[in-house]
This record gives sequence, structure tokens and C-alpha cells, in this order.
Amino acid sequence: MEKQILVPTNFSKHAWNALVFGLKLYKSISCNFILLNVYDDGRGISDRIPGIKPEEDIDAKKTSKEGLDRIMQGLSFRKENQNHEFETLSLEGDLEEVVQEIVNTRSIDLILLGTEGANVNIHSSYKSKLSKLADVLQNCAMLFIPEDFELTDQSVNEIVFPSTLRFPFQEKELDPLKDLASNSASPIRVQYIDSDGKGLSEEQERLKENLEEHFSAIKNTFHRLTKTTASTGIHLFIESRQSTMLALYKRKQGFFSKLFLQSKGDGIEFDPSVPVLLLKELD
Repeated sequence: MEKQILVPTNFSKHAWNALVFGLKLYKSISCNFILLNVYDDGRGISDRIPGIKPEEDIDAKKTSKEGLDRIMQGLSFRKENQNHEFETLSLEGDLEEVVQEIVNTRSIDLILLGTEGANVNIHSSYKSKLSKLADVLQNCAMLFIPEDFELTDQSVNEIVFPSTLRFPFQEKELDPLKDLASNSASPIRVQYIDSDGKGLSEEQERLKENLEEHFSAIKNTFHRLTKTTASTGIHLFIESRQSTMLALYKRKQGFFSKLFLQSKGDGIEFDPSVPVLLLKELD
């Protein structure tokens, strides 16, 4: 079945980089890439697209379509991949609402997003459009790509997946992670932060075994870190192993929010410099 990958763009360098990352990552997979630009005549397209002056807001729809045409032209200069198809969407409205509507109606498998700068800052405390999208979007996984991260054949060496082992996962919630690991031939490193050194409870042992069953077709290992906080443990684990991707699971309340809030107390800013796959709790 053809994958449906949504790529929102504001025609910036980091948005283009996210698209190129996706093309390389899924080079052997049949995919339809949906290139989306959301514009707003009321607030002005100059707030969304670099290089556009306020006085040029008059025809935002035209500017949006022209920008998407330029992306398609840029793609035409790349080596054609018979596995890939493209479509463009130029829609007026609020970014979060438009993306959610597409997710609800188009069976989107993954959303690719480029982040500005060398780090992925997606917690709601950062007050950016991407952090808001990460916070409110429901029922779809999102892959955030740092601006300067370039995918090569050796880029994704392993995917670090922290878990509290307190709740069971639905199979579909983990599908994007398993799919990404399979496509990149990367092992999954399940990480458990045992801050108080008490080890796993019987229920956590059961959930660990359940997680191993989910990942049975993919190489995976389990890592228990003690005497550290989640944010510090994840940071040091990635740094010491030079891991090149992080997967986080975001429940409506729980580990994801605590991770970022905790990092401020640790004196470590949790802003990963590797691509981050954000898995979402499904309804």
C-alpha cells in the first residue's frame, strides 16, 4: 500500500531539507508526498514565508501556489524515483486546523517537518508554530528534522526509544517507529530510566515483554539507566553512543511534558540535535 506522507512547507531551507530527508529515507518505498502550504489572507502571508514583504500580502493564494510550483520544479532536477508521487495543496486557514483536517480525511501515515536551526525544540513552552502543532495534533506521528541534518546511508545508526513502562502500547501507535526502523535498517534501543534504582516491578516486566513482542521482527535492545533523571539520561545516552534518532511517545498527559519541564531543573536544555519521531496516543 502506498504511504501517504504530509510535508507542510513555508518554502524555507529547513522545510526543503525535511522533504529531501523523506525522499532519501523512503527511497525504496512507494509513497505519495503531499506538499502543503497554509496561507492566511487575514494575518498576511509575510508572517509565514521568508522574503515576502507585508505589501505583497494582497494575493496570498497566488504566492502560495507559486511557491509550491517552485518546489515541484526543484524536484524535477532530482533523479526521478518511480516509487514516489507528489501532489500539492495550497489552503487558506490555521496551520493546526488544516493539518488536522488532512490527517482526519486522508489517512496520513507520517508528517515530515523541518525545524529551524540545529536542534528540535518542540515543547509547547517554546511558543513556536511547530511546537504548537506537536502539542495539539492528534492521531498521527510526526518526524522533526533539524535544519542541518543530512541523511546518508549511515545516518540512522539506531533509534533511541525511552519508555516509563507504565502503560501498554497499541500496535498502531508503534507502527511508525517500526516502519522507520525497518526502512533504515536501524535497531531500536529501548531505554528505561530507573531514577530511584528500584528496578522493574512485575507489571513493568510484563510491559517490557509486551514491548519486546511488538519489536520482535526488528533488532532491539533494552537499556536500564540508574541514578539519573530522564532528560539527563536520554541526553547522555545519545551523546555517548552517537545515536542519530530519537523516538518519543506523547500521551495527552505524562512523560513527554515532564521530560521538558524536568530538563530545566537539570540544567540541561532538552533540545535534541538529531531527528525526533513523535508518536501520538491514538483515540
